[in-house]
Amino acid sequence: MKVIINADDFGYTKGVTEGIVEGHKKGIIRSTTALCNMEYVEYGKELIKDLPNLAVGVHLTLTLGKSLTQNKTLTDEKGCFYKPAQLIDHTFDIDEVYQEFKAQIEKYIEIFGHLPSHLDSHHGMHDFKNNYLATKRLSEEYGIPVRRYSHYLFVSEFVKDNISIEGFIRILDKYKGQDIEIMTHPGYCDLELYQKSSYSLERVKELYVFCHPKIKKYIKENNIILTNYMEVEE
Repeated sequence: MKVIINADDFGYTKGVTEGIVEGHKKGIIRSTTALCNMEYVEYGKELIKDLPNLAVGVHLTLTLGKSLTQNKTLTDEKGCFYKPAQLIDHTFDIDEVYQEFKAQIEKYIEIFGHLPSHLDSHHGMHDFKNNYLATKRLSEEYGIPVRRYSHYLFVSEFVKDNISIEGFIRILDKYKGQDIEIMTHPGYCDLELYQKSSYSLERVKELYVFCHPKIKKYIKENNIILTNYMEVEE
């Protein structure tokens, strides 16, 4: 059984970014995805320069921060992306989605100096409505895999009551024998995160789980291989 534990939101805040790195150094995280329009991505790059086993992909976004492109359908008059609740009846121009996603990938390459390990997204925007048409095109252009469209079964159950040692083990037991990617959001809760996001203290709970000896012991005893999309591709 191979498991990709992907930490979303790398670069979101200083605390989130530091927490993800801590989860790699002291825990079981081997994969993360960067919000390339956020302030702390370059800071994160410095933190991981000597961590070759932490693969980094792009956390494509259309719902957080400011756009990297000029557009008519993705942002408000200030260039800020809309909140998820505003998108229920909203229609994106698919060419603008393509250009924005491409700009975020190119920003990643500019910062890190290499291709991202894979693509996923904030609030599932990479395949929201028709957006996957743009994502698929970019996946083929760059030759990189995409969450929910790979060999790895996507698991989004590490939330709410499952954010515990016992809850995480329940998930691993449920999918025993399958190759899976588990979406997670670990991090430290700094003031900036607390002010910006309703999902704040839970990130510390997630980090606690991933660094706990019981989890490491369970993974070892059950011959679970921790991996990431770079190792998969190799």
